[in-house]
Amino acid sequence: MMLSKETTYSQARMNLATILDQVCDERQIVVIKRRNEKNVALIAEDELESLL
Repeated sequence: MMLSKETTYSQARMNLATILDQVCDERQIVVIKRRNEKNVALIAEDELESLL
């Protein structure tokens, strides 16, 4: 089971390397919340490939 968490755009910018490591190493999905825009989810490439 993959874990997910949310963060703001500003927090994602400040902690990008850590977030990318969590996505790849801990199999987390990270949802980046953006003000007045659609949110974006980060997912490991191999997980994405398994969904396509």
